[in-house]
Amino acid sequence: MIFARKFSIAEDNDYERIAAVSGRLRTLLEAFVEGQLPPEYGMKQLAGYARSLITVQRVDGSFSAYAHPEKLEIDVCTDAHRFVTWAALAFLCRYQDIEDESAKSTDELIPGLGESILAGMRCPAASNFNFPESGEAEPVQQVEAVLILSSGGLPGRLSVDSSSAPELSSALNGLKVDFRSRLESGNTSLPGGIEYADLFRQALKGLDS
Repeated sequence: MIFARKFSIAEDNDYERIAAVSGRLRTLLEAFVEGQLPPEYGMKQLAGYARSLITVQRVDGSFSAYAHPEKLEIDVCTDAHRFVTWAALAFLCRYQDIEDESAKSTDELIPGLGESILAGMRCPAASNFNFPESGEAEPVQQVEAVLILSSGGLPGRLSVDSSSAPELSSALNGLKVDFRSRLESGNTSLPGGIEYADLFRQALKGLDS
């Protein structure tokens, strides 16, 4: 598989192009977290991708696959803006976790990385886990968001210092209460009769890590 070396925003509001931008980020994040990147995709390449994310970070601290997410339909905006923000944060946090140990040259050290992460954690998009467009399936989106954030270790960071991003910390704590309540009451079957107990457990484990 060929992994993206740079995060590039879609030039127009074509859904397929926007989805491709988000998909490449999510694919790279998963391989990074799982240790499945090929040898030729090392610290230098990871640093280059991290820099490309920071370069296009929005003024409010969020990230987007399209320059004007507010102009997109709500479901497309969710994928292009909030999920991209969560994935970008997870990627940058993972990179920061290994930067001190693995960076061997100035090319692999990223000035302003911590500030970028903090701005992202504090942006409104990061702490918004409401998905009215999903109706009764809203918890599925919430679980997906939590799994992305936990892959970057964000819940653990906030457990150490919740004051760094109080709104995000509060929102995640609210989801933790809801997921635990669902598991304890057995309310884990969502529309269509699909059972999501295992995913709620995974999300809760990520929130507790």
